[in-house]
Amino acid sequence: MHDVWITGVGIISALGSGLDEHARALREGRSGLGPHELFGGREPDPCVCGIVPRKDLAAGIDESARDRADRLLDHAVKQALSEAGLGPGVEADIIAGTTLSNMHGGSLYYRDIRRGAEGDISLVRHFIPSAPVEFVARANAITGRHCAVCSACASASAALGQAFRRIAHGRCARAVAGGFDALSPFVVAGFNSLRLVSPSPSRPFDRDRDGLNPGEGAAMLVLESKDAALKRGARPLARIAGFGEALEAYHYTRADPEGSGLAASFRKALQSAGISPHEVGHLHLHGTGTHANDRSEYVACRKVFGEKLAAIPACSTKPLTGHTFGAAGAVNAVFSIVSIRDRFVPATRFCTNMDPEFEGLELPSQPQDRPGLCTVASSALGFGGEASVLIFSKVGA
Repeated sequence: MHDVWITGVGIISALGSGLDEHARALREGRSGLGPHELFGGREPDPCVCGIVPRKDLAAGIDESARDRADRLLDHAVKQALSEAGLGPGVEADIIAGTTLSNMHGGSLYYRDIRRGAEGDISLVRHFIPSAPVEFVARANAITGRHCAVCSACASASAALGQAFRRIAHGRCARAVAGGFDALSPFVVAGFNSLRLVSPSPSRPFDRDRDGLNPGEGAAMLVLESKDAALKRGARPLARIAGFGEALEAYHYTRADPEGSGLAASFRKALQSAGISPHEVGHLHLHGTGTHANDRSEYVACRKVFGEKLAAIPACSTKPLTGHTFGAAGAVNAVFSIVSIRDRFVPATRFCTNMDPEFEGLELPSQPQDRPGLCTVASSALGFGGEASVLIFSKVGA
């Protein structure tokens, strides 16, 4: 088995662009959420969303509908390669998770057709989920296996897990992996129909939580075997120590109240990393702010960590970025790396009245310094019962 090092990170979200910008926002507890009109003033406008600032992408949602996902992914990939000291033409796998891809382009095309207008075919050229991955691979001359992973909101974690396993087992030496999604009003409307969209910033694990905030973004990590990184003199930011995934197959949209899938994923990830539950220093939770998901995640954590859960500080950062869907697991991965690098546990913004049913769950209300923090477990849940856990650790820990 090969050690898997993280040597570069690229990220863009409602908080801005780049690792340092996101690290500052995390330390400050700064939220990128804001009210936006996505439906011409009709319900659920004004929708509280996490939209990538125009200054970072040079385009709004409608004007970039045909290629917004391509732009987000390309931005994160170029940044990750640069941070890793690599450039175009690198030999690497590229594995990216997504759920929405360029869906907004397809919805605008369909809207025009329904109105009797001739649809703009360019709106659907990059509609299928794999199209942005292929585009970015060509644009950056990345040679190697190209793969798009669609596992709902666990997509990015699954993509990172695939890359981790391929490198660990010697199937490739380097990969650029993570996730991306461009916000689509169509998807916002879908979540709103399920009564899962909050009219205010989300409050994960709060007694009065009432839903999630849609978001968008991309986060891509350069993963390398220890030998490949050392050969070119690269310095690691952290390492992926373990990965676990499971499918609970409980319901189309609701998580199993018994937390079966996530509990199994935690156990598999711990086994993969060769560590026990008490060696985890911090839990970076999926924490969407919906009643069912937060409850399921808590139950899973209690099953795996038991009474020791109270000694492991946890957080959810979706009140900062919104729920970035297919990118969520990779965004959490970047935040986990920041926690290890800067030795602190982020606050969970807007959770001011912890739900009493979550007894023993420790959510700091302010960023909490943890000088000895070396290991973070990050969880992800997706529609259909997808669940996954990644374990990150300091190199040498």
